[in-house]
Amino acid sequence: MFFSSQKPLLAVDIGTHSLKVAQIKKNRAGYELLSFGCVNLPPDSVVDGEIENPKALADALSNLIKSEKIKCKDAVIGVSGQSVVIKKISVPMMPEEELEEMIREEAEQYIPFDIDEVNLDFQIVGGDAMAEPSSSGPDERQMDVIIVAVQKTIIQSFLDIFKSVGLKVRVVDLSVFALENIFELSHGPALDSAIALVNIGATMTNINILERGTTAFARDLPMGASVISEEIQKGLSIGFGEAEKMKLGEIPDGRTKEEVIKNVLGGVEEICIEFRKTFDMFEKNSDIKISKIYLSGGGAMMDGMDRLVGDQLGISTEMINPFDKITFSDKRFDPQYLEAMAPSAVVSLGLALRTTEDK
Repeated sequence: MFFSSQKPLLAVDIGTHSLKVAQIKKNRAGYELLSFGCVNLPPDSVVDGEIENPKALADALSNLIKSEKIKCKDAVIGVSGQSVVIKKISVPMMPEEELEEMIREEAEQYIPFDIDEVNLDFQIVGGDAMAEPSSSGPDERQMDVIIVAVQKTIIQSFLDIFKSVGLKVRVVDLSVFALENIFELSHGPALDSAIALVNIGATMTNINILERGTTAFARDLPMGASVISEEIQKGLSIGFGEAEKMKLGEIPDGRTKEEVIKNVLGGVEEICIEFRKTFDMFEKNSDIKISKIYLSGGGAMMDGMDRLVGDQLGISTEMINPFDKITFSDKRFDPQYLEAMAPSAVVSLGLALRTTEDK
């Protein structure tokens, strides 16, 4: 279910502060953008990936679909947050049918929820190419498997919202996996290194670490760019809204750029401490270190965010441009608008690459 998504689906990316929709289609030249739109959500509509105000979210989604004149009724959605569990395990080589039975019997040791209360799925990583000798014997081979579980109540809450606005959810994916989709489209698989795809939202960050081209470690970190705004708010004794504007470069009279930067650096440092902890967890069990970070997300739209993160972590960092390999009509879309929105469009476009035939 989570690894599934050849007709174009309407991708819906629901964040804490905004809602984004996107639709693309594949053609002989590659991919073409059919629709893209974004609207802000009322405060506390969605908290930690869970819907707190269903009516506000439904109204925002309905209005956005109408304003973008979207006719598609089949959707793919991305989920994230603390209700999502992603676990990579190694198991003896076996047919997929046996693996499915084994995982469903033993998933409770990997999932911190009641197994009857989650939707469970798995994906063999790399297939036979990833098999390697087991320490238990020279004739036994191991394969890596990613297990994903999401609480049923979370998925049902999204299904109810979509049904209320006339959409049918065909695919449920993870936001963290959408990062890999769009990265491979833009850059191709990184087969000889380890890289970190980091999507910074307002209050949540999706991290997907790819090792030699496949997901090796993924998590949703309950922290985002609002930490930077909070540092500015505390340091300058101002309101959160004003701090948000300062973070994005609006310096009011009576304030200096230097005092804002000082507090910005404090917030970035706090975020990067958590990034480093995540990277250390991966590198502890890997024979290679992360060589590059690719940033995205609305929280990465602050001017110079890639440079600040790179300096803090000592790792080369750059922004992902999800529109790099997607064509669009200048008559239908404003190129400057798409360029400005590129960092925050990554997950929605990664979801839009899904089809109902995928596994």
